This record gives sequence, C-alpha cells and structure tokens, in this order.
Amino acid sequence: MNKRANRVYWLLLIMMLIFGFSMAIDGIRADKHKNDQVQDAYAQMTTEVTTVEITTEMSSESMESSELTTLTDEEAKQKINNFYSGQVFMGDSIMSGFATYTSTKEAPEWLNNVIFLSKVSWGISSVLGDNNGPMYQGKSRNIKESLSMINPQRIFINLGINEMNGLGSPGYSIDKLIGKYGELITGLKEAAPDSKIYIINITPCTEERETPMFSNAVIKEFDKALEESAKTWGVTYLDLAGEFGDVLEPELSSDNFVHHNNKAYSEKWVPFLEKVALNDN
Repeated sequence: MNKRANRVYWLLLIMMLIFGFSMAIDGIRADKHKNDQVQDAYAQMTTEVTTVEITTEMSSESMESSELTTLTDEEAKQKINNFYSGQVFMGDSIMSGFATYTSTKEAPEWLNNVIFLSKVSWGISSVLGDNNGPMYQGKSRNIKESLSMINPQRIFINLGINEMNGLGSPGYSIDKLIGKYGELITGLKEAAPDSKIYIINITPCTEERETPMFSNAVIKEFDKALEESAKTWGVTYLDLAGEFGDVLEPELSSDNFVHHNNKAYSEKWVPFLEKVALNDN
C-alpha cells in the first residue's frame, strides 16, 4: 500500500506540475497576443492620423493652386499690347535702332503701337533745349511739345551713352550728369504731368572697345547713381543692362562697340520689356 500510495502521490505531483506549466505558457501566449493587438491598433491609428495629415496638406495645396491664376498666351499678348499701346519711347541712336527693329519680321506686334521719339547723338543735356527734336506728326519738335500733344500714360527713356566718353574730362562728373538728368525729369513732368516715367539704364559696351575714358566700370557707376536718384525723382528704374551682363557681346552689337543689332533687340529688349508689362499691377 505504501508503495502504491507513493506512486499515486508522485503521479499527482507530476500532473500538477504539467498543469502549472501549461497555464503559464497559455498566459504568456495571451499576453503576447494582447501586445500584438495593441501594437496593431497603434499602427493602424498612426496610419490613419498620417493619412488625415497628408489629405489635409493635399487639400491645402489644392486650394492654393486653385487660387493661382495664369494668363493664357492670348491674354498675355493683350496685356502687353495694352501696356505699351500709344506710349512713348525716347532716346538716342540705340533707341532709334529699336525703332528700326520694329519693321522686321521677328518684331512683336505690340511694338507697332509704340511712339518713338528718338534722335541720333542725343544726350541728357541736349534734349530739353533741342527745338529740332524727333519728328512727330510730320514735324521736328521739341520733346516737351510732342509730349504735351501725346500725353502718354508712360514714358520710357534711354539716354546717357553719348555722355559716357566725357566723364573723364575736367570739371565733368557723374554727379553733374545726374543733376542734368534730374533737370530732364522735371521738364518731362511739366510737359506730361500725368505720365509715369521709366528710366531704362545704360547698357555696356564691348570689352575690346573699352578705354580709360569709356569703360564698363564707369557705365556701372553711372547706372548705380541713376538707380539711387530715380527713387528721389519718383520714377521707375529699369535694369536692362542686367540682361546683357558685364560687357556687350560682339554678337549683339551692330558696330562692335555700344550699338545693338536685331538679335539684341529680339533676345534682350523685347523679353525684358514684356516682363515689365506682365508684372505691372
């Protein structure tokens, strides 16, 4: 009996140990499954939040893009034409070259509606006192008389290249030339008080034709003074020279010096002026 009782005792003990181990394993498995469920739920929640954020961002971007409006080619063309139609471009031989360019095949149509008042060898100091100025309505007139008759909304000026060579002369300086430019602006405002005035700065010369008396360094110095003075005069400064860079490339010059050819007008002047019109509000 004792032996049998001992066997029963050990058998029960073994069964209890097996049951205990089984319960422990099931508990571990249950905890792991619960942890997996928690992790899955967290991952799903994170995905949902990220999706909401991305959707929100996309919606915001869509709204922003829907608010942006771009002009069609026809609308841009019309805006440029309206901006320059009946407006005055005045200047020296470089501007006269631009006027000649308008008759070429590559010239845009809007240039046909511009009024050119330009004259070869014109200078800042000589414009107001020149009674034999550019032709307007069949007669050579003083610029103030022509502007009074036209009364344009906008006047674009490109003058000063003819004075660059004299800046090295005794008693002649950039400051004095800027003073003359200021007198010119005052005279133009008197002749056309309702006109908005735009100053187109002086473009560079070719590198091989530079001299101590006529250099791109002096042209840049003058343009910088002109830009600063334009604010005081209440006029708009246009940096056309920036389109050409530090020097005038020979392929853009008609005389390998300062004058421009049709390539320069087509590839530099026209795109630049069209951007001016399109950026106008």
